[in-house]
Amino acid sequence: MDNDRPPEFPQPTGRTLLIDGAWRAGAESFARQDPADLATVTGTFARARAEDVADAYAAAGRAAPGWAGTTFDRRATVLHEAARIIERNLDTAAERLTADMGKAIGDARLEVQRAATIFRYFAGELSQPTGETYDSADPSTLLLTLEDPVGVTCAITPWNFPFAIPAWKLAPAIGFGNTVVWKPAEAASGSAVFLARALQEAGLPDGVLNLITGYGRELSSALTSDPALAAITFTGSGGVGNVIRRSVADRNVKIQLELGGKNPAVVLADADLDLAADQIARGAMLSTGQRCTATSRAYVDGEVWDEFVELLRGRVEAMTVGDPRDPATDLGPAASLAQKETVDDYLALAREEGATFVCGVDQADHECFVSPTVLTGVSPGSRLVREEIFGPVVVLLPADGLEDALAQANDTEFGLSSTVFTRDLASALEFVRRSESGVVHVNRETAGVEPHVPFGGLKGSSTQAREQGKAARRFFTSIRTAYVRSG
Repeated sequence: MDNDRPPEFPQPTGRTLLIDGAWRAGAESFARQDPADLATVTGTFARARAEDVADAYAAAGRAAPGWAGTTFDRRATVLHEAARIIERNLDTAAERLTADMGKAIGDARLEVQRAATIFRYFAGELSQPTGETYDSADPSTLLLTLEDPVGVTCAITPWNFPFAIPAWKLAPAIGFGNTVVWKPAEAASGSAVFLARALQEAGLPDGVLNLITGYGRELSSALTSDPALAAITFTGSGGVGNVIRRSVADRNVKIQLELGGKNPAVVLADADLDLAADQIARGAMLSTGQRCTATSRAYVDGEVWDEFVELLRGRVEAMTVGDPRDPATDLGPAASLAQKETVDDYLALAREEGATFVCGVDQADHECFVSPTVLTGVSPGSRLVREEIFGPVVVLLPADGLEDALAQANDTEFGLSSTVFTRDLASALEFVRRSESGVVHVNRETAGVEPHVPFGGLKGSSTQAREQGKAARRFFTSIRTAYVRSG
């Protein structure tokens, strides 16, 4: 590794399969358009086939024993160096991210920095104590546990956080001694190539990370059926996650699924309404609402309903929708025309059901752009309240105090993130205790997580295997027990 030689991050031109340390093309390729300007092609990527996936698993299997036997400080050095390379090329990485999925450049820079922070965090986590010792009923025996890499891991990542989510899967997977076959969403392929090159430049041995670009629906069977597969970590839709769950149900494969949310905010009568409006506007609208932790419904006490609706209207209408490369832009386009059409379908449903548009205008002629929208007058049973829209849309519903708000907030198949706005400590603690979500906030937006604490949801949002923090060690390692007799 030459620390003085700058890494190269060229425009992807088809050779985007990283298998056993070599970049190669596929039999076919696909192009990605800039969501802010569909006439502009931002890269051409290999369209992998099942044979390519099999080659990736074979490479990961060959590399696994050597990488598992590498010392923790050698693995930590790779993660530290990857973080340094990412930060040194932050502007280039952020531009790549924006080209992939249209995220506003300010948010893109923050996400890239967050990815570097995650790599650096797990580099430090590798030096923490491992295993436990126990007393034995036999005084001549020492009891202890050992933590080993779980093995060849498949990481399947979404397009909405093309640097951060891969980082919080790859950093612990690689850091704890596993080898990886990584399939990013096709819309995030450019960012994935960038991140894989950074890890390669950081000194990661051949075969430890293998990147597969292409269409998930064509590769799902190959990704989940390979006999080398020991663990799979996936973030994406519930439908795809359940297909993955069923595909490995009869095998001894560790599985970690993050499947989305319909995240509620509760605004009580004693809340700081300015703070609540600021945080809910951010939580609902930033990243164009394309976050699994986005605030998508808010239950507002009737005593403060009118005042809060006007405050939220003001915050949302002040947001700038436009060129994601302009630093003044708050919201860029949806990540693709298909995603914009999905949001448009939900807004058409809102009109059919007679919902009131507090703010939000038609942008049907603006390619992938979507106006941030606040809705009222929606039935609690509407699909607008029950389903994940994944766009800059928040539905406001009335509530009569904490008990009513909690009952409505918990009435969902999801359980990822939630928040309450109140000045009353007792109400805040009651909400924390009874909210049926894996991440609970008080006087904060529902979005936003830190890398050193566990992340995951309840109910239909997640499996019980948590991501990030020390929880990542539990997923990416296997525990063995040793009985050591002295003589």
